Amino acid sequence: MASSGVHFVFDITVPEYANYLANGLVHHNSGKSALQLGAYTQLQAMGKVKKGWIIAPSQVVGQFGGEALRYLQPGKFKWLADPSASREQRILAYKDPGTHFAVVTHQSFRDDMLYLGAKHAGVTPKAMADKVLAMTEEQRGAWAKNIIDKEGLDLGYMAIDESQNTLNREGKENSRLADVVDAFSRHAAYYMPASGDPVKNDASEVFDALHKMDPPRYQDRGSFMRKYGGNTTMAQGALRREMARYIYPSRIDPDVNVERKEVSVPMSGEQQAALTGLRHNLARMRVARMGGTVDVAAAKVMSPTAFVGVPPEKEQAVAAALQRSLGIVKEAAVKRIINNHPAAAKADRVVELVKERKGKPGIVFAHSLETVKNLAARLTKEGFRVVALTGADNASQKDAKRLLFAPEGGVAAGADVLVASDAAATGLNLQRGQWEIQYDTPDTAMVHGQRQGRIFRTGQKNDVELLDLVGDDPSERRARDRLRTKYGLRELMTSPMEGLDDTGLAHFLTQRGVMDAAMGVAS
Repeated sequence: MASSGVHFVFDITVPEYANYLANGLVHHNSGKSALQLGAYTQLQAMGKVKKGWIIAPSQVVGQFGGEALRYLQPGKFKWLADPSASREQRILAYKDPGTHFAVVTHQSFRDDMLYLGAKHAGVTPKAMADKVLAMTEEQRGAWAKNIIDKEGLDLGYMAIDESQNTLNREGKENSRLADVVDAFSRHAAYYMPASGDPVKNDASEVFDALHKMDPPRYQDRGSFMRKYGGNTTMAQGALRREMARYIYPSRIDPDVNVERKEVSVPMSGEQQAALTGLRHNLARMRVARMGGTVDVAAAKVMSPTAFVGVPPEKEQAVAAALQRSLGIVKEAAVKRIINNHPAAAKADRVVELVKERKGKPGIVFAHSLETVKNLAARLTKEGFRVVALTGADNASQKDAKRLLFAPEGGVAAGADVLVASDAAATGLNLQRGQWEIQYDTPDTAMVHGQRQGRIFRTGQKNDVELLDLVGDDPSERRARDRLRTKYGLRELMTSPMEGLDDTGLAHFLTQRGVMDAAMGVAS
């Protein structure tokens, strides 16, 4: 990486995109795969790079192969984009001069580089990972350069799809993925971090994104946060101007109608009784904590899974730990009652909504694996062709399930309802879906917006419905309020840079209208 930062040239030659020149991070709600492939092929045609590396989430590796077949000149390029490829096959593709580019998962790239580093250091991959974690940025860069030189790797072009997964933030230890990606990207002549949502949580992640692109300019996170971390109109406007030279946000929405709606769902009688019991047991645990005792029976009711497999003599210690974190325990217990109770009203409402849309394929998103499993079973019992996709699936399984719902090449679909955890929230092309139900409210605006983006994206030919289920409970309403607040940072990061001088009341009203529209709230 040059001392002045990494430079990116995007001269897109695929359909639907105008040619343009830019420096910075690409943000695109639709068509990121085409942008990443187009950037590589243009640079390769110009003789600026030979090899390309695309690091992507596991669920979209196979999808990149389909995009390459669709957009690239037939027979001109050889690539690896196989989610089932072994480490040996991936490393061969990295080194083979005849393989123009390799698409591998975030985890595979991280583990492959740690494996190669461990081989040269004569240690285990786990020991290598610990060593890398303890290194400074400069040391990690030198470590990566050593591997590149010894293995003969060509990092002419490197793209990170869903690059928000490599961001570090204030108060959180760097991830191994971020450390490895950062170490190698410093040596890429052309580097493109691409994301539909560049930032998940706060302005400290904006700092990290800028630091990755221009380390000499962005070294002091504390100073950056003092200047831009405030949640004020002035601070956000200044941050937007600071980002303008590095970040290229753009959006292409499909030319179809979209209906966004919140669906309020009253709790069932059984759920109301369970919530009353929860408050009673929470009070018992609070009184026990104040008196210096432990109420094991109440703790078991509040968090039954915490006691699974725990021997009787250790139950009091578990209960004591739960009593020290009553806020977290309460939140988890309330969510369990609202979303996974045997008489969950929201689950009944999902069945009703899907029946009303029979004949139209669609997606149901839920956060927990238990909820996905329960909803998939309910809908299958009702006679729908259902496929469930979660983070428990490996890369090959995710790709197979994607193709079952959204087949390619004229193949008939094998499922009409996809029930998915947030493992499917990013990257997947699921434009076959005509409706989407968000069973629960995500913790971040990024996940909420990305869930919607699976069907409301370039290539969608039908009008779409985006439905959010909201349980009639104070905890659900608070979650919606938190989401509305977080949409402010998302809109700051993802809206086009035109109109940078818009400030004051007009700017506030515009932003609030965008947030409400995204969440399906009536004006």
